[in-house]
Amino acid sequence: MRWFVLVTLLGCTQPGSKTCIDICARESDCINATKAEIPFDEKECVSACEVLRADQQNVAKVEAHKECVMKNASCAAVLECP
Repeated sequence: MRWFVLVTLLGCTQPGSKTCIDICARESDCINATKAEIPFDEKECVSACEVLRADQQNVAKVEAHKECVMKNASCAAVLECP
């Protein structure tokens, strides 16, 4: 959860990679499905994710987050991914 809040707060105008698009789409679906009151903009999420992926120190974190988001069937679990 903290990760996507960080991702949401960071911004950039780069087009998104499939990795970032997939992560943010899944998180958006879960926020909508759970009616969570979490401020979330999918485009900002993708942009922020790309900023993180551009930093070699964060590539593994982004990949680990994607794995967590994509493997969990439960939206509650998705929203708790680090």
